[in-house]
Amino acid sequence: MRAKALLAAAFAAGVAAVVGCHHDKYKIVHPQVEEYKLPPNEPRFNDPPTEQYKPPPVKKDDPSLLGGKGGKMMGGPGSPGGF
Repeated sequence: MRAKALLAAAFAAGVAAVVGCHHDKYKIVHPQVEEYKLPPNEPRFNDPPTEQYKPPPVKKDDPSLLGGKGGKMMGGPGSPGGF
């Protein structure tokens, strides 16, 4: 029984070695070339929209991130609640 288990383990290791060590020594597999496809001949592709580009509106600074309306930071030395 032990001999069968050792033989099966050796066989499995051999199969794993053969399958795991496979490499293309002579580079038989050709590299895949990417194929380009043109869009169909339809108006939605041929005629772009005629609207002018409009950039998004500029975002204003958020005063809550700066520590209130004044923009000064709270919690510095000498302030109540500072460490």
